[in-house]
Amino acid sequence: MNTNTLQNINIGVDTGKTQLDLFIRPLNIYFTVTYNVKGIKEAIKTIEKYAPQRIIIEATGRLEMPFVLACA
Repeated sequence: MNTNTLQNINIGVDTGKTQLDLFIRPLNIYFTVTYNVKGIKEAIKTIEKYAPQRIIIEATGRLEMPFVLACA
């Protein structure tokens, strides 16, 4: 994998009441975590490995806020 690809990592997050679905692009890595404190920590630990340029999360009427605040 070239350096340019590593600099353009983007993560998409679909927020549900009980789980987060995450996709790391362009690496085509998909994973799901339970949407609780433990799952959020697991997601952030995985995300940090890739040092993404941006994280895009679905706005779901504030349901996304625990994850957003944890990422901040």
